[in-house]
Amino acid sequence: MKRLMHMFRRNDIIVRIYLSFVVVLALTVTLIGVIFLKLYENNYMRSYTETLSRQGEVIAKRVGKLARKEKMDRFSKYAADIDELQRADEIDVWIVSNDKASRPLTENYTNADTASLTDEMYDVLEQAFQGEKAHNSNFDKIYGMVILRIAIPVYIDKASGEVAGAVMMVSMLDRQKMGVRQGKYLLTLSAAMALLISYIIALGASKYLSRPLARIRKDILRLVDGDYSEQHIVRRDTQMGKLESALDELAGRLRQINEERDNLDRVRQDFFANVSHELRTPITVLRGYSESLADGVVSGKQQEQEYYQRMVQECQGMERLVGDLFILSKMQNPEFQIEKEPVSLIQIFSDVVRHGHVLGRDKKIQFQVEMPENEPCLILGDYDRLRQMFLIIVDNAVKFSDENGVIEISMERQQEKDWVRLWIQIRDYGIGISEEQLPYIFEKFYTSKLRQNQNGTGLGLMIAKQIALRHGGDISVESQPGEGTTFYFSFTECSVEDAEAL
Repeated sequence: MKRLMHMFRRNDIIVRIYLSFVVVLALTVTLIGVIFLKLYENNYMRSYTETLSRQGEVIAKRVGKLARKEKMDRFSKYAADIDELQRADEIDVWIVSNDKASRPLTENYTNADTASLTDEMYDVLEQAFQGEKAHNSNFDKIYGMVILRIAIPVYIDKASGEVAGAVMMVSMLDRQKMGVRQGKYLLTLSAAMALLISYIIALGASKYLSRPLARIRKDILRLVDGDYSEQHIVRRDTQMGKLESALDELAGRLRQINEERDNLDRVRQDFFANVSHELRTPITVLRGYSESLADGVVSGKQQEQEYYQRMVQECQGMERLVGDLFILSKMQNPEFQIEKEPVSLIQIFSDVVRHGHVLGRDKKIQFQVEMPENEPCLILGDYDRLRQMFLIIVDNAVKFSDENGVIEISMERQQEKDWVRLWIQIRDYGIGISEEQLPYIFEKFYTSKLRQNQNGTGLGLMIAKQIALRHGGDISVESQPGEGTTFYFSFTECSVEDAEAL
């Protein structure tokens, strides 16, 4: 025992270095293991839920089609396929009719009724009967275990928007968690092996690092002080030279990490700024619809349903908008491509003007729209991003317009050799932009000092310009203080032949 203690005291630096390695590695592996285990479990269950949802959507679509064509014999064969799916995947597939629908699924196309359902099952079915895909999971007293329930609406006539019934996928999560436990076991075993290997490596590294203590201490103190500059090494082939080279490389990596951290901070700030700016418009529209419903301005079931549908569309738009904010940083990358399809600018402006009326309701803003007649005015692009671009301009026009102001929107087709150019103008008669500010309005985070823009983040026009450039178009502006502002857009029209070719 005394000899062992004497050996430890004689090699106290090696022991300390080794113990430091052990503690750091143990904490790191433990923390990373916990994080990976949690991520694995969440991703596994989310992936399983998405897979079950896709299966339910396929079944719902097929059942609706068979019910619409009244093919009971084919449904009987399809029901047998569903039974095979239930046995193979250990799930229950329940097809339920919506008794409140004017044309519900008949009993020939169902295999369950709502009277036999639990409250938890009925909750997800009620949402499906409203036209929404829904799911929940909790302990079910009938099954005696944790159950995942997913309900998908079934349409016989989708054009009418009426839900005839629903398909409910029921899965026993306790059985699915067996796969999760196996994955956790493998991850835990891998972490233990990595920890063991790391301990062995740490032992050799601690002996190697303990030799040139004086110079290493000097270099470490230099790094602690934040000096990551490259040091001159006389002989790199010696042991000391290798140690100094390793520390020099560490300094370079720390310098790189420090720069990356600063970049990440800027990206994070940009992200939150983008969120606050870009979610403002759809939230305002939702508030307008909600206030109209709450104040009783909307009359009639049909009009109420239209407002509810628009609110759902706005919520879906916000959901995608959050995803688009992640893509925004890639838009300046030449390799990043937007998924394009033929879209009608006439249809986009119909949507934009409708939302513009909601945005400008408090100021009693009037919209004057002039569009080409009998022309679809197609371009290759992304509908939601183009709509977002024009809404940014319309939102600014409403913001800087006076009470009872007018916003003019016009589009003109111009033949240029073998193609047609679409010229668009959005003009307001508000306070205008000074000549000194005009060169900077498309720059990121540039905001004016005006009262109307006190909550602005300076991201809207930058986003609008990036969207225009990504669609092969251009955006420019003219303005006179006190007279108003005009934004100009130009795009190449997509011919009908090009649209059919896609």
